[in-house]
Amino acid sequence: MITEPRSGNEAEKSEALSGREQTAASVTGDCLAGDNFASNSSEGDSLGGGSKRILLTGGRAPATLELARLLRAVGHTVFAAESAPYHLCRASRAVTRSFSVPAPAFDPAGFAAALARIADECLVDAIIPTCEEIFHVSRELGRFAGRCKVLAAPLDELDRLHHKGAFIRMAEAAGLPVPPTAIVEAPDGWLPLLADDAFADGLVLKPAYSRFASRVIMVEPREERLSPSVREAVIRTLADSGGGVSPARPWIAQKLLRGEEWCTYGVAHQGVLAAFAAYRSRFRAGRGASIHFAAETHPALADWVARFVRHARFTGQIAFDFMAEPDGAVYPLECNPRATSGIHLFRPGDGLAEALLAPAGLAASGAVATPRPGAGAMLSPAMLTYGLAQAVRERRMREWMRAFAGSRDAVYRRGDAGPAAEQLRLFAWLRRTARGRGVTLQEASTIDIEWNGER
Repeated sequence: MITEPRSGNEAEKSEALSGREQTAASVTGDCLAGDNFASNSSEGDSLGGGSKRILLTGGRAPATLELARLLRAVGHTVFAAESAPYHLCRASRAVTRSFSVPAPAFDPAGFAAALARIADECLVDAIIPTCEEIFHVSRELGRFAGRCKVLAAPLDELDRLHHKGAFIRMAEAAGLPVPPTAIVEAPDGWLPLLADDAFADGLVLKPAYSRFASRVIMVEPREERLSPSVREAVIRTLADSGGGVSPARPWIAQKLLRGEEWCTYGVAHQGVLAAFAAYRSRFRAGRGASIHFAAETHPALADWVARFVRHARFTGQIAFDFMAEPDGAVYPLECNPRATSGIHLFRPGDGLAEALLAPAGLAASGAVATPRPGAGAMLSPAMLTYGLAQAVRERRMREWMRAFAGSRDAVYRRGDAGPAAEQLRLFAWLRRTARGRGVTLQEASTIDIEWNGER
């Protein structure tokens, strides 16, 4: 919903083509089937009114599928580009056509060239990257000048937000409360922090570039007197982890915070917040991604995010993970300058499409698109596995049952059931990839799109 009244257009449904996929090299006039289309222009910060032709990348993610459905529901034509052979968007009726493109992490130039060809042939008005491929798109922003608008900030800006240490420094410079954080550039670089009172409650070690809380190491309070053998074990783990720890592959050490984890998702336009959602991280896949989402109001988080994007003069999608301590203080843990699961909380009438495509009007009026409090969603397979195991382990079965019964599935929709079946094919492909590369399923889901500071 929009926090101030506005007029809106009813969603116009169409029989979109689904499950049809092409390589970017074989784009045809089929792009133009279906809807009227606007001229291909990159001028201005907002696309204005009327139906637009939108190309989404990252079609494997449930959040991208949600965005495709939201955009289609308010009258836009949606295309998807993805390097995975199976992905949710290719099976959705909300997507007019899906394209296979090179993997951005392995062939960034080929990936960008493929997107440019799709933009030309399909007369795309805007490209909206959703996952970590946004960094690879941003590196090639010049390629899209004069072709279409790209909803991605410059690479240097995105990189500072993605780097967990640089982001904390940015927030600190904005005068916002942050947890004590230090850059670690050697496997034993964290040892001096054991004598620092700022880390007396313990510390968390994690790669500066990472996702899903992967490779996180918890070091408990120093009062427990870490034995030399424990210290050596941590040092060996860091030395052997993903290329080791060095100035080229930094980690961060952050104060171990106690409290409740919250997540936010938002859209900003020239430093003004245009959309915002907050939800608690109650059920997760291991230590990592949330798998259940319910919209809640949290004024302190909304204020923190608004102040940060204003300081950074940021434009684009931006998400944060926070720790809310028992005394009410909130501290940022990391920033994701892209789409996240907070998208699942929005409904077609809530104004997210307007915040993404025509934010100037919202920004000028001071209105913010927000989901209705209590709006919920979940990843059902994950809730039945990770979530249920967590509920049993933590003796939270009643809470789990209420959450499961009161939330809609993020993937399945009546009348658009294709993605629900597609996720089984996607899972099988991810499992093969994980086995072949010796990584976890979560790591396999981003290995071909992720960004770790490469230049």
